[in-house]
Amino acid sequence: MKFILLIALAIVPGIAFAQTQQIQYSDISEIIMKKYQLTVENIDYTIFYRFSTGGEDRSSSEDEKAAIRLIEINKEKKAMVISLDEINQDDLMSIRFSQKLVSAPEQQLILLIDGKEKRYEFSTQDEKRTMVFMLPANSKQIEIVGTRVIPEFTSSLVIFTVIMPSIIFVSIVLSRRTWV
Repeated sequence: MKFILLIALAIVPGIAFAQTQQIQYSDISEIIMKKYQLTVENIDYTIFYRFSTGGEDRSSSEDEKAAIRLIEINKEKKAMVISLDEINQDDLMSIRFSQKLVSAPEQQLILLIDGKEKRYEFSTQDEKRTMVFMLPANSKQIEIVGTRVIPEFTSSLVIFTVIMPSIIFVSIVLSRRTWV
């Protein structure tokens, strides 16, 4: 009986770990944060976030009901737009994202919560930015506005900048042939 239990203990962890996917974390805080996968121009970005609320003992505990419903990049506003659900109380929100998604010179991003500008604390590590701010109860939308968002140039703009000079060049060459 002990032998069977010993074999089971040796095999079960191997099976459990065989099906996991290894993820590279920048630091330990990413392990406790939730993840949102955003795909922009066929490139995947992982956005880490956490909603926290002070408990009775004044420690920070996770708000399990609060959630991110959708994250989008708004190219016209140069913003990352985050739609929220179940923000039933004031929360402390932490969000970590690649600086490639939205950036500004000298770290001067603008944070809008339901259209109102709010203060935030931030830090950068490697190519990631972490923002921490108070999120009022019943908040529906966050906008993180920069001076540049990914993609900096859209596919149609790149095609336009390649095709137009080619058309002009061919037109000039063909018009010179008719002169000769």
